[in-house]
Amino acid sequence: MATSDLPQILTGVLRHYATILLATPPKPASTPLESRERQAVIRGINLRNNASAVLSPAAFEARKSFLVNGFKGGAFLKSGPEGRGQAAPNPMTDPAAMDGMMGMMKGQMAMMIPQTLIMGWINAFFAGFVIRRPSLLTACKDG
Repeated sequence: MATSDLPQILTGVLRHYATILLATPPKPASTPLESRERQAVIRGINLRNNASAVLSPAAFEARKSFLVNGFKGGAFLKSGPEGRGQAAPNPMTDPAAMDGMMGMMKGQMAMMIPQTLIMGWINAFFAGFVIRRPSLLTACKDG
């Protein structure tokens, strides 16, 4: 490992722990219906990712058709089947969505601050170096 890799590694470790510290834990479901909706989505993801390794094709198709019919019919929605097709609420008025957006901003700031430090290090170590070659047009004017 070269000495020039050490600042990058340390910055990566610092960024990792800053991201962990700034991360907001997910809020628990406020109602049983909301919990049911979240669990249905997780069941669908788990079926898609892991089912081919442990289920027979017939069992997979049965579970897949059950979940697809439930998702299409709106059976797993927290507002019930009558909430199917309604527009999503405005995230600027929903406090839970505002918390999510604030979490995303914290994550972006956690990525931006180390980048600024790296740019400062580069500026300090390479001060006075010429980055680009003179173009051919300026060479022709001189000669």
